[in-house]
Amino acid sequence: MDVAGLARAASGAGCRTVRLVAWIALVVAAIQFVVVALPPGNADLISVQSLSLDLRRGDTSLLYPGRNFERNDEWVAHHTGNLERLRAKGEPNWCFYPPLLPFVLAPLAGADPEVWRTVWGIIQLVLAVAFALLIERLLKAAGAQPDRVLLFALVLGSYPVARSLQLGQTSLFTALLVWSGVHVARRGRPEAQVLLMGVAAFIKPFLLLAAVPDVFRRRAGTALGVVAVTALLLALSLFFVGIAAHVEYWHLLSTLTSSQTAYYGNQSLMAGIMRAFSSLPVLDYGFQPDESLAMLARLVALLVLIAALVIQRRAVSADSIALVGLWLSAALLALPVSWEHHLLLLLPVLALLWSREFAVKWERVLLIVTTALLEVCWLPLYGESAGGRLSASLPLIGNLMLFVLTARYLLRSNKSLSVEAVA
Repeated sequence: MDVAGLARAASGAGCRTVRLVAWIALVVAAIQFVVVALPPGNADLISVQSLSLDLRRGDTSLLYPGRNFERNDEWVAHHTGNLERLRAKGEPNWCFYPPLLPFVLAPLAGADPEVWRTVWGIIQLVLAVAFALLIERLLKAAGAQPDRVLLFALVLGSYPVARSLQLGQTSLFTALLVWSGVHVARRGRPEAQVLLMGVAAFIKPFLLLAAVPDVFRRRAGTALGVVAVTALLLALSLFFVGIAAHVEYWHLLSTLTSSQTAYYGNQSLMAGIMRAFSSLPVLDYGFQPDESLAMLARLVALLVLIAALVIQRRAVSADSIALVGLWLSAALLALPVSWEHHLLLLLPVLALLWSREFAVKWERVLLIVTTALLEVCWLPLYGESAGGRLSASLPLIGNLMLFVLTARYLLRSNKSLSVEAVA
């Protein structure tokens, strides 16, 4: 056999090995997904149904637990009654969404909670597949040729994706809105981008930061359009639900920004600091309004956002996936409360980094470690011991590493983008 023939044989063997690894990765991903996500739960979904039941009756008096949770006992008793009337399993949980969302769903409030859980679970499974296909299209538009099997392993193997489905969260839905906005913007449809990102930001206000890159790319009108759509939805919410409910919603958001929690579900930088240097419990869910650390939390948030701003201004690459990913990563680090399922927003930029070649080997190693920290369910390691408290911040460490890798990508030329498979 000549040299060319040997090279082709070696290449074929290499391709078969890659395909085998891809399918093994997908199988492992599917196992974690099934263990974590199925059957889909309703821990967070049930709060939406309870608020919807109130709004169907025209009762807006106890949609939220009040400033500093001062009405929490009353709130819990009220919504426990709602769940008993619905014959629902589970306990009341605060609803972090604006009141327009449960208002829209109010006509369905009396349905069997198991129907809510099952239908929303099926919808989220569809959204997970759609998210993987959307990431594939984003990467192809960036010049990469991702392997679909590996890409599905990356998405379905993501603990934040599985956790979102298990809780009955909206994170997959909002992620699709934001990244669909990025996709349509690349196709020259800024009006669609404005609508998609505006709806996402209305549901989760911190997603307004996804529009920041447009300000620096002389598209300030697009960013303002996103704000305008969010404001319009807020106006509609005020019109249909009333100002009192929105005052209570604002009290909830402001309370959270000044509250301290080391609970493992919170993967913000401030939560990691508290797990390392305070005695607040890691495994108990709860918030402690405490102004003593509020200044530190604001300083941490400011430093992270300033870092993102400096990187944006000095960026050599104009890749929209990396730029939006940088600000989403910064937002999740800077927020006082950043839920672990929000980390699924970072999957497109993680996939982008896997699609490029690295100038130095340590960056590839760093990316492998970053992926493991963000993708794997580390929950069995969490605890109140020193090691358990540190383990509870592993996804946070993964996000910090992703922020650094994304910054390095943006600060160097984009010419190193590879057409190799996405791992």
